[in-house]
Amino acid sequence: MLHKPAAPAPRIAARITGRLIATACTLAAFAQPALAAPYGPSAVTPGEKAVAGALDAIPASSTAYNPIRTSLDALPNNAARADALNQLSPRNYRLLPRLAIQAMDASDREIRGYLAQRRDMALDASGGTPTSGKETITFTAMFGAKQMKYEARADRPHANSDSRSIRAGLDIAPMDGMIVGMSLGIDGIDANLDRRQPPRITQFHVSVGPYASYTNGRYYVDATAGYTMSQATLRRQVSWTNFGDQLVTHGADGDSTAASVEAGGILQLGALRAQPFVGVAYRYADISGFVERGGPAALAVAKFKTESLRGTVGARATANVRRGAWTIRPEASAQWQREFRTRPDSRIEAIFIAGNGSPIFTLPPGRHARNAGIFGASLTAVHNERTAFRLGYSGEFARDRTGHAFFITANRRF
Repeated sequence: MLHKPAAPAPRIAARITGRLIATACTLAAFAQPALAAPYGPSAVTPGEKAVAGALDAIPASSTAYNPIRTSLDALPNNAARADALNQLSPRNYRLLPRLAIQAMDASDREIRGYLAQRRDMALDASGGTPTSGKETITFTAMFGAKQMKYEARADRPHANSDSRSIRAGLDIAPMDGMIVGMSLGIDGIDANLDRRQPPRITQFHVSVGPYASYTNGRYYVDATAGYTMSQATLRRQVSWTNFGDQLVTHGADGDSTAASVEAGGILQLGALRAQPFVGVAYRYADISGFVERGGPAALAVAKFKTESLRGTVGARATANVRRGAWTIRPEASAQWQREFRTRPDSRIEAIFIAGNGSPIFTLPPGRHARNAGIFGASLTAVHNERTAFRLGYSGEFARDRTGHAFFITANRRF
């Protein structure tokens, strides 16, 4: 009987070592599945490509991002992965400076409407009404509510916003035909993002600024200016199959400035008064840098801004109906608004903060529709030329947004 010679000891050790290595690699493969990077081929929009590039540049050894990357790898196709990349971008925050401009526009239109009302009261006043100096101080209180809808675009979500505002003004007529005053207002805005994202943006504004008006009975000039300080609480939901982060930021601050001038003619056509006008308005809004909290998808976002320079052409028409001590004045107006600036809003720079050294990525500049139509209607009731109440509506219609505002104004001369 023949016996097989025994294998040399070194060869046995090598075989055992090889099998152990192979087994370890197999177990590691099951424990740590291979990442599907690069994610760039799944991206469609510029924002998705920016996020994909950032994730591709993070080393595979950075375990802080494994929950994101593992869940991305498990998605069934490129379309689902692109949707996830879109959620990871800071696209929701492109709305923040626009909400500040929305608040400034609402304030400006309420004050302009008030100045138009005061001008009509002065033109229709009896001979015994003081035109300057003593007994021309007027206090005004305004309450407004507005709904705005922003249509979704590439790297910008659909959003609905609701706002409430309260404002007060005090002015005097230092000379015939002139009004000079100051206003102070508070605005609160809630913006709901995509329907699948119940969290929202809550923004609070405090604004202060002067206003002035002059008319000689044939022409008029109105001017307003203001500074607005804003503070926002941000709630962002990032969610797809096997992944979910609810991210919160408190105290994202902003500063905004506004200035506008409107000039027009005054045409008396029997009981009807028409006022064709042209105007220009400048808006600037910025958002300070902020940091999200809540999971590996959290971002640190650098300061960004929005500027707007718009021109308007339009007309308003009013008529008087006298009933004893009361004068009832309906008004209708229409204007076309055009954005003069051709440069888009500023880009947004962000960084994932879960791990050290993750790369900065940039959401490219965005643009809003440059043309808008604005239509208004109001009804004013004046009692004894000293007290007035005004109820009004203003609608804004553009290709990518629509807005409806309602306001009530009460003013008293003393």
